[in-house]
Amino acid sequence: MIPKRVFLFSMLAGLAVGSAPAFAELPVDTITVRSSLPPVHPYRLYFTDVALPHLSDGKLTVIDGRNLKVEGMVSTGAFAQNTLSPDRAELYVMTTYYTKMNRGVRSEEILVFDAKTLALKQEIPYPARHAQALPYLGTLRTSGDGRFILVQNATPATSISVVDRQSGKMVSEIPTPGCFIVYPAQTTNRVSTLCGDGTMLTITLDEQGNPAGKNKTAKFFDPDEDPLFSPAAQDGDTYHFVTYKGNVVSINVAGETAVPEKAWPLGLPSEAKQNWRPGGSQPVALHKDSGTLYVALHPKGFEGSHKNPAEEIWVADVKAKARLARVKTPHANGLAVSQGDAPRLFAFNTEGASITVFDGGRRLKQLGLVGKGFGDTPTQMEVQ
Repeated sequence: MIPKRVFLFSMLAGLAVGSAPAFAELPVDTITVRSSLPPVHPYRLYFTDVALPHLSDGKLTVIDGRNLKVEGMVSTGAFAQNTLSPDRAELYVMTTYYTKMNRGVRSEEILVFDAKTLALKQEIPYPARHAQALPYLGTLRTSGDGRFILVQNATPATSISVVDRQSGKMVSEIPTPGCFIVYPAQTTNRVSTLCGDGTMLTITLDEQGNPAGKNKTAKFFDPDEDPLFSPAAQDGDTYHFVTYKGNVVSINVAGETAVPEKAWPLGLPSEAKQNWRPGGSQPVALHKDSGTLYVALHPKGFEGSHKNPAEEIWVADVKAKARLARVKTPHANGLAVSQGDAPRLFAFNTEGASITVFDGGRRLKQLGLVGKGFGDTPTQMEVQ
């Protein structure tokens, strides 16, 4: 005899099966990849994320700065550094891989992507020595003519490697003890680097990319009292730096020895007493045609606050060496500006992976365009 409970369960199960509605088979999804990005425009952003919560899987997000919609994405591996070719036709990513994801045998390569399609064009082998650092402007650059890719190394000894873009080979590695970040000239075959003793080292390269001469400036800043932020805004052969205490220092790197100009203050003496200081990973941006400099600052600065997000953006004229305006901003760790007749300034926040858009020019106006969630910990932005 079948137990009553078993019989009842069997009857209910049969009723459930018999009464179940019939579903049509769903069509198979077809995954497609866009063959190219939308047409090039001056407001395209390249937002680099080292992805601190999962370091082996960094990424670069391509964003339309007109509406903050994502146009594409590139996987960049661990501790990747990236830059664009001078003509913006190629994207270079210097990356690290480990055989066991976050350990094991380390290998490195320079990935070359087509900037129009984000298709991988080439993988250039590289010795395992590039700087395992947050992505900052200057950890990877090209020569002014685009022939050489310039890599910042740290083993921890510092050096700069010169990689021939066409042959795909490293042609030289140049020791730069005590110096860090790459500042290539635009009109000459030279590259400079900022040094911890308050000087700048300039390296002249021959036609093959080998060092043909080295020259250091005299000490022009005090690395203990008022050091320079290493990310700088470039205009041709001139780089505009800001100091931890809010001064501007411009340096021309075209010659055999770099030529720094006299520092000038962004703020008034009364504002200096309020300790307004630059901060973040990319605190300065420049609109080249107008000579308009944008600097991200926070109040009540102190020794060690140089990574604090900005509460205001100060606008200055680099020729007149004078500030023009102060504008409030949502917390910002970095600034980037588009070029051309109708510039837009982009203020990004690392913690929220967000971007706030301002109408550019000399009197900034927030456009009410804010995007969030562009990654985990982005620290670098370049504009088309």
